[in-house]
Amino acid sequence: MQNRTGLILCALSLLTGFLMICLGGFFISNSIFHSQRNLVMAYVLLPMGFVILLSGIFWATYRQANENKEMFNHVLRQHLASQDLPLATIDRPDFYPPSYEESLGAENQAFPAGRGLLGFPPPPYTATSLELEDEYVPQPEAPPPYQASTACALGGR
Repeated sequence: MQNRTGLILCALSLLTGFLMICLGGFFISNSIFHSQRNLVMAYVLLPMGFVILLSGIFWATYRQANENKEMFNHVLRQHLASQDLPLATIDRPDFYPPSYEESLGAENQAFPAGRGLLGFPPPPYTATSLELEDEYVPQPEAPPPYQASTACALGGR
């Protein structure tokens, strides 16, 4: 009996919330009832209808989950009882490859730090890019100082 009354109350709250929303929308949209009292009533009915409708939805969801909780627990217990026991295994460290730190011993390194392929240091690079810097090409001459460039510009006029 209690299950039936709960279902009726849940349906009643959903219906009441929906009707309050519809009445509020009707009062706002109807041009015949444009009085201050009807607008206040409409703006009270709309939020109240939404609150009642949402509480009815959450109440129905809670009731359904609460009814099915026992069935879910029963199925879960059966599933856990039918599983095989986990096997105890022993890890064998010699079976796995060595760790990264162990594999970096001095005998395992292909190139010692600071040396290239044939024992020569790597070529120098410029500070701004990764292009090779040629040490034998003469560097371009420095630009003239500011005073000299402005004197040439003023004197050339």
